[in-house]
Amino acid sequence: MWKLKASERITHWREFRKQLEDLTLEQAVELVAEFWQTCPFTPYYLEAGQPTEWPDPWTLLADNYYCDLAKCLGIVYTVALTKHITAEPEIHIYRDSETRLTYHLAVFDQGKYVINLVDGEVVNIKSLNKTMQLQYRYTRKDLKIE
Repeated sequence: MWKLKASERITHWREFRKQLEDLTLEQAVELVAEFWQTCPFTPYYLEAGQPTEWPDPWTLLADNYYCDLAKCLGIVYTVALTKHITAEPEIHIYRDSETRLTYHLAVFDQGKYVINLVDGEVVNIKSLNKTMQLQYRYTRKDLKIE
């Protein structure tokens, strides 16, 4: 999908989201994790502290640049633009005080489902290391997903 023209990519993404409608939230987030695992990686596309500068869903897909944060944003948009928006999608950005690594996580259902900690896997918020400290938390209101 990622090598398609922008309009074809957006159409493919719409069709993928339609598949999620008949699934449980758990099934949907598992499929979304697998789907976004394959996106191409581009370093330094979005800034964590500037959500007003982040692209809307269609611009994100059209631009086709995916740093870790953009991938996380794509994951949230994918779920949020389905009936599963009731799962209260959020983006949490953590910094590990020991490793100094930053993690951009797509969080659903108050942390029951977390995507983007481990590629292609869904974990629970309780799986996070105690050394990980929350730096930013963006709700669907912050992301202008209504």
